[in-house]
Amino acid sequence: MKLSQEEYDALESEIILEFAAKQTQKVLYQMVMEWNWDGSDSFLNWLVNNALTDKATVLMIYWKSAPRYLKQYKDRKEVMDIEPHSVNDFDFIKRLETNYQNDFYKSSDFEFEPGFWTEEYAEIKIVREIPRAMFKKVNGKVIESPTDFTEGCPPELDALLEELYEKYH
Repeated sequence: MKLSQEEYDALESEIILEFAAKQTQKVLYQMVMEWNWDGSDSFLNWLVNNALTDKATVLMIYWKSAPRYLKQYKDRKEVMDIEPHSVNDFDFIKRLETNYQNDFYKSSDFEFEPGFWTEEYAEIKIVREIPRAMFKKVNGKVIESPTDFTEGCPPELDALLEELYEKYH
């Protein structure tokens, strides 16, 4: 049976989110470390909307989302007018900043240093500042990059996604 791309993407997201809901914060952090930003964004949205997500994980998501790029636009309307395909990214970054600054995320067990990420798109003239809180290192346990993940997917999740692909492609 062949699925439409929308149906396939929905099933893929469902599998990823069911898997993620059962994982430790450490595994979620490691998934973000290696996540394919061109893949399912439902996982990243789920993390950003989840108050249990570790602050270091959220800050890593923020900087890997290249926030400076969208700071060249003064507001959502300008993004819609000039680069409408980026409006979801604009909304995502704004929601993340708001949640982060309002202490929505309660857990802070891991470390993340924004460091070199803050220089991405440094050549772009920004018209909206990145909140100062987003530049501050989150102290905690240092987590090593996973060696057996595939584009952010632990082996168990990768096997589930491979099975889905084999079944419907």
